[in-house]
Amino acid sequence: MTRGALVRWLQGLGPHELGEVLRRRPDALVAPSPGDLTQLAARLSTRTAVTEVLATLPLPALQVIEALARLGGPPTTLADLAADLDRAPDDAELQATLRVLSQRALVWPDGDDLWTTPALLLEASAPAAEPFAPVPPAPSLVPADRAAIRTAAGESAADLLQYAAAVLAEAPFSRQRNGGVATREHARLAAALGLDEPLVAHFADVVLHAGLLAPNGAELEATTAAAAWTAAPLPERLARLLSAWWSGPPLRRVVIRVLHDLPPDTAVRGTDSLAALVRWTAPRPSRSVALPEVVSGIVAEATLLGVCVMLSPDTFAISPLGRALADGRSLVEVATPLLPAVDVRVLAAQSVVVSADPAALDEVAAALHLTRVAPTVAISPDGVASVRAALGAAFRPPAAAPAESAPRPARPRPAVDPVDLAHRLSVPLQRNASALEQIRHRAPQLRPEQAQLLADAVEHGTPIWIRYVDANGRASERVIENAELAGSVIEAWCRLRRDDRAFTLNKIVAVARPRH
Repeated sequence: MTRGALVRWLQGLGPHELGEVLRRRPDALVAPSPGDLTQLAARLSTRTAVTEVLATLPLPALQVIEALARLGGPPTTLADLAADLDRAPDDAELQATLRVLSQRALVWPDGDDLWTTPALLLEASAPAAEPFAPVPPAPSLVPADRAAIRTAAGESAADLLQYAAAVLAEAPFSRQRNGGVATREHARLAAALGLDEPLVAHFADVVLHAGLLAPNGAELEATTAAAAWTAAPLPERLARLLSAWWSGPPLRRVVIRVLHDLPPDTAVRGTDSLAALVRWTAPRPSRSVALPEVVSGIVAEATLLGVCVMLSPDTFAISPLGRALADGRSLVEVATPLLPAVDVRVLAAQSVVVSADPAALDEVAAALHLTRVAPTVAISPDGVASVRAALGAAFRPPAAAPAESAPRPARPRPAVDPVDLAHRLSVPLQRNASALEQIRHRAPQLRPEQAQLLADAVEHGTPIWIRYVDANGRASERVIENAELAGSVIEAWCRLRRDDRAFTLNKIVAVARPRH
């Protein structure tokens, strides 16, 4: 009955504490937002969600989870866990690690017991215990000049844009079976760009993953998005390339965030010392790779993009662009002062096509071979009458635009605020309602005497007979015992199924004492 234990623990949290859990578990905020704590507990304990959170945990948190897997349960006593890790139950570092886990609703206390969701134990391996390591290793750091970092980052970013545009100018390319640019094309690109083949392969890969190249039969051709990218301002072009790189393998994000969390105005000497900190920060995704080599490769890629900079042959630092990626800040805003201030381009245009719907404009631009210059604006070298005729033939006649009209941007869908949701979910629980009050509220279909019988069974653990209608409308009669109230459901031992089952309160249509 782990979910019931989770619901009870969530009920005991104040709005601020619950908000902290939600802030660290954005997977629980996906629309539609949970309507009560039972629904929230279900989201927090799914195997998919738990797997995603596991990948973000530092080494000591993973060591605690692996110890819990070795000990069995749930529940597990704090004393047993502490003994497994060779620590005292009140050890400050162990308690701090347990707080990291409880703030993510992965492990939570109940008196002297510790509960965890079964999905967590299914995902966690239980290798032989290694010494509990609550303190991160310290990488080798040296002072770094902030101005030098900004200058080097801007130069690398400008080079990236130049080489990306040169790659597009050489399209189309033969493609590999896996979708990349064919190896035999690298020599041609290397000659055209004046670079080594490994560098050419890297820039071509960035362009491909940014959606500027796409397969057409056996070739990779420039996409409609490539035309819009070429016409966009430099910071917007850079933002698209860096965002595509950032969305790649998860260890890229781990490495850049680890660098971001180091003291400001410092650089790392040697990738080996950084690799040790990366392993401590995210041990789960690090275990199956040759980490020092992978970290070295990520730093090298990031340097070519301006996300990191090399200050000497073995010393590197994160740049403002890397910090923007790690913080989720606007790349366009950060890139603007780093890139050349003057970006003069002359575009021939006889007509301008405007749409308030960027998705619709995507379709129109592809059909009419327009050049995108903004999300809602495209241009054409053809005259207005010609474009209007082509648009009418392909789709429908365009609406005549009034003078000085401007497209209205689509209204963004508001995100769920974790603090607001925490207050909303906590309100019904502020009164510490009794079992009877909760059953009456969540099962209004029951007669008062039936609600009282069910509440007595919950409070005393006695057997009770129920008639239950499942999600498909099928009715069945059950005798349940050891019932526990968990928000909008009752968890109990079902004699019919000989197993623990959960019964939604509003689907229990009758209650009576069991016939002996």
